Amino acid sequence: MRAHPLRPWRHALAVLALSTAGCSGQVSFGSGDPNSGPPTVQPDGTLDCDLDSVPGAVTMRSIAEDFAREVHPAMVRETSGCISCHATTSGRLFKVSYEGVETFYAARAAGFMSPQSGSLLSRLVTLDEAARMPRGQPSWSAQEIAAVASLTCQLAAVEAREPAARADEEFPPALLEPYSGPEVATYDNPFLGFDQLKGKVKAVFNDPWVRGGVDRFAQNVGLFGGVDYKDHFVEARVATADFFLGLDDLARDVCLTAATNKSGPFTGLDLAQPLVDVPAPSTKQYEMEGAARTDTTAPAGTQILASTGARSGTTGWNLYTTGSLTTAQPYPFPASATYRFTVKAKGDPCGPELPHLQLKVDGVVVKEWDVSNGTAYADFVHTQAVTGGNHVLSVHFTNDYGETGVCDRNMHVDALQVYGPTEASTGTQRVDAAKAKVDTLYRRMLYRAATAQERTDGYALVRDLNDFEPNANKAWSGLCEGLMRAPDFLFTLPPSYEGLSGKERDRLLLVKLAQDLLGRPPTAAEFTALESGTKSWETLVDDYLASPDFRTYYYQRMRVRTESEGTPDTDEPARLWTHLVLEGKPLQELLTGDYSVDTSFRQVVRPPEHGKTGVLTMKGFIKNKPGLPHYNYAARVMTDFLGAMYEVPSEVFDMRGAATAASTVDPSSICFSCHQTLTPLAHQRLKWDDEGNYRTTDQDGKPLDDSDRNLVAPYAFKGTGMEAFATQAVKKESFVRRTLNAQYALFFGREMRHAQDERVIYKRLWDASQQSNGNLKAVLKTVATSPEYLRR
Repeated sequence: MRAHPLRPWRHALAVLALSTAGCSGQVSFGSGDPNSGPPTVQPDGTLDCDLDSVPGAVTMRSIAEDFAREVHPAMVRETSGCISCHATTSGRLFKVSYEGVETFYAARAAGFMSPQSGSLLSRLVTLDEAARMPRGQPSWSAQEIAAVASLTCQLAAVEAREPAARADEEFPPALLEPYSGPEVATYDNPFLGFDQLKGKVKAVFNDPWVRGGVDRFAQNVGLFGGVDYKDHFVEARVATADFFLGLDDLARDVCLTAATNKSGPFTGLDLAQPLVDVPAPSTKQYEMEGAARTDTTAPAGTQILASTGARSGTTGWNLYTTGSLTTAQPYPFPASATYRFTVKAKGDPCGPELPHLQLKVDGVVVKEWDVSNGTAYADFVHTQAVTGGNHVLSVHFTNDYGETGVCDRNMHVDALQVYGPTEASTGTQRVDAAKAKVDTLYRRMLYRAATAQERTDGYALVRDLNDFEPNANKAWSGLCEGLMRAPDFLFTLPPSYEGLSGKERDRLLLVKLAQDLLGRPPTAAEFTALESGTKSWETLVDDYLASPDFRTYYYQRMRVRTESEGTPDTDEPARLWTHLVLEGKPLQELLTGDYSVDTSFRQVVRPPEHGKTGVLTMKGFIKNKPGLPHYNYAARVMTDFLGAMYEVPSEVFDMRGAATAASTVDPSSICFSCHQTLTPLAHQRLKWDDEGNYRTTDQDGKPLDDSDRNLVAPYAFKGTGMEAFATQAVKKESFVRRTLNAQYALFFGREMRHAQDERVIYKRLWDASQQSNGNLKAVLKTVATSPEYLRR
């Protein structure tokens, strides 16, 4: 039997000397006759396959292995290869990995190993340079093309002998093999989104950040990368510099408000308590005879600098003119307390006034004396409150006087003594109490205990801020602001979990679970339930999925996913998606539901012309997605629900003005690889105009033909109207994967690396969806209880 009738040659293919390519002699590389040549290739890439000649020993697995050996090396080579444009990280419809069997199955599922036009082979043999692959590179050799042709016919024979599920409707066989590619090394922890940040601030501070009747979150939605459906419609994918500008404003405001009102994380904390303990008293005595003049080089270790004078005999220093004795280094006062200063001095009287002595701290006079004793040193004592820290001390002689030949007024200073603090020592109780408050803030804001180093550093920050500006509320607010900038606050999973185990680790994982499913942190009761064993992890997952908070948050996520504009019409797809999850309905009803969902998330009847089309004929989904001749609607459907990505190269732009629907599906056209799905789908939507209104005739009153019109022989969604498309699209592996990814993204902030290191969890989610009849709530629970999510 033959796959299809032989088509006449339309162009001479001088480049194909396939008849001379010969046969490798292997069963898997040719027909039953070892001397036969490769199958005949038509100019449009179609093949005249003799399916009966393919031996029964040929299997799907043998074809995959031969593909890996005979074809795949050409695909991954640097020159004339495919991988430079079709790597797994590209946005192309077909992706080439470095694993040959995996690439074969991907090509088969995408329909590129077909004997019909539009295949891999057709792109290799076309004479149209705009459509030929590899683009801009030398063509493949005749033998390489012959290998593709031979394996294509073998595949057609095997599929004809063993009818089974369509290749694009089964779990990809290649993904059942262990991943053997390069290690994926990324920091896989999503940053808080806008709604999660709001939820966390509300939970931690009990503060919606409304000031003077103005919602500051709404006012700063752009800085935080959120969506308000007024000015901002696209959510930021990563944190930006603008996010941290907004965070500066947010943290400063909510922290100081909470510290001032003793609310939020400061509830029950006495912030006015002293921060520094009173240490045991100590004595420091400066001996003035060791002073050095400031106009000379001071010896190492000099403690006192004299502006004038000279040593006074064996003890003390004689300030024989107005001058000072100053500590060479500031004295470190250990705490803010009261200290006793003793200046041992005597004066040489002369004239009507006594010698005048001053004591200064940091250049400020704190005490003055008239010194009447002239023969022996006496103690001049002063008690003074001094703030903790370094301070410069000095004594001064201020009123030098002399009468020639009669007398000379001088000041002799023997020593300066500092004693204190004079209050009773408090040990470490103030520091311990302050560090306990630091730990409380960590527990209430970051949901974990502070480490010993974090308590020390947090205490030092509060103490230093209070020294800079004596305001306890501002000092503690500063620590709070710092914690709001900490990774443990800003990531959905606090990174500290990596160093924890047991209940402490589970506690931080619960923080992530609540953020992922509810958009807020756990409550105290939820923490207690997990830590006490009252509720298991699985039970808490069930509770969360049944929570009103889940419905609210999931709906918001689906509004972003469906690119709502915040109107009732554009919210309708998100309401349907949310309804399916809440009610445990099959995920296929996203495209095949014959009903709508009202604002209370209840199922309601909709007009019969919609049929089983789910979101596809919802007015809010159709609007802003024009149909023919733009194909925007078809492209968005294929991208949103089947994961197809389209590239519009410059050649397409050049020819787009003159292109017709028929020309886009010409197999020799550069348009064909994309439009073999876009154009038939665009025709199937014809009875819905660009505003989402149903119609049966065109603008001239002629009946509309909304069938696929058999424009593309291998079109996978043949039939009339959007129901025909929808009921077949939901069977596709790509649709299931795309829908599963919308759930997966709630937890990981991205889609699965299903073709790489996450193929195991993909299979687990696939099985969960199959076993539960597409119940998305079951899929969500499978993710939330998976070893991958629990980091086990």
